[in-house]
Amino acid sequence: MKIVANTAPHPTNASRGFTLIEVLIAILVLAIGMLGLGAIFPAVIIEQRDAFEVIEGANVASSAQGLISNREFIDFSLIGEDFNRPITGGPSVPGAEPHYSYEWVVPQDGNSNYGWNTPVPGMSDFVTGDWSFDIHNVTTFREITQLPVSARLFPQPYSGKKPKFVWDLALRRSPTGDRLEAAIFVRRIDPRLRVPKDYSFSDVLTGGNGVPGGQKLPVAIDFQTGRVAADDGGPTIVYAAIQTLQVEVHPEHLDWLIFKNGRAEGIDTSVGFAAKIGQKLLDNTGVVRTVVGVPTISPDDSIHSEATGQNRVVLVDPPFVFRNAGGTNTDQVRPTGRSSRLDDPEWDDERASWVRQVIFTPRTPVTIRVVTLEESR
Repeated sequence: MKIVANTAPHPTNASRGFTLIEVLIAILVLAIGMLGLGAIFPAVIIEQRDAFEVIEGANVASSAQGLISNREFIDFSLIGEDFNRPITGGPSVPGAEPHYSYEWVVPQDGNSNYGWNTPVPGMSDFVTGDWSFDIHNVTTFREITQLPVSARLFPQPYSGKKPKFVWDLALRRSPTGDRLEAAIFVRRIDPRLRVPKDYSFSDVLTGGNGVPGGQKLPVAIDFQTGRVAADDGGPTIVYAAIQTLQVEVHPEHLDWLIFKNGRAEGIDTSVGFAAKIGQKLLDNTGVVRTVVGVPTISPDDSIHSEATGQNRVVLVDPPFVFRNAGGTNTDQVRPTGRSSRLDDPEWDDERASWVRQVIFTPRTPVTIRVVTLEESR
């Protein structure tokens, strides 16, 4: 009998299939990778949305800048010459001369005065959100220039695009001369506003077409709680206007900003709004700074007592430069009362350089832009 040898090839490792354990391990690795991607995508989407909002906000600020620079839209040259120039010691002080205050004007209402004769340009009606200033401060004749909320929406209502932003203004005189400076705050409209069936978002923001409930505020706060709120038509809802706080910068900590307790100007001023992470603050030197954290204050720090207690401290970026830090001397350059420093024009540069005020909005703005307007006269 002839015996034939078996010449079929033996299976090798390269020709064998995967075992069940190998397949499961591969699935596990793939799942971990997919979970990692799933965690990254939301962050990427948020960053892309924020970046797009910054671009849109810049476009809104450019549009607002174009409007307020157009005298046919609003003529700021009609603002009184004494705007932002309180007389040191009051008009009854012999020899008193007007000095620039070097601070942004954020009034409680359009009829409030900051020590000069002309009513303050600013929010004239916190119920409607209208911004205005008086052309004539005469009891028998009063003409008002207004910027209603509807004029500050972007895109404009009924333009074919849904309004997404609203912008607001604060004014002051430039420290370098007689020209007006405007701070433009751009904010996203509260997305929680409800649109009734068969009506548009433009109807809600303007009160048009007989929309139920009438006009709603694009950004609002509850004046009883001081919290950001969506306008639901409640009696305690008011426009979330620009606010202001007294601050201090100490030479030893140029990235710290100290919110001083005891002097607050504006409507419903809240340190809580100003101190939140990510908030944008515009100081009286015209620089926009972002709150990035809270510092650890050592008991051995030379300004521990000044930076604790009822005062609050935050870290800001960019940090201040040394000449902006007035420390405990900051209050000495405020244009109030009568002192040798306030009466001496040589101290005007100190008042311009030392940071002592920030302005901000309750809802963090998308962007803030400072523009210098044409000669006021």
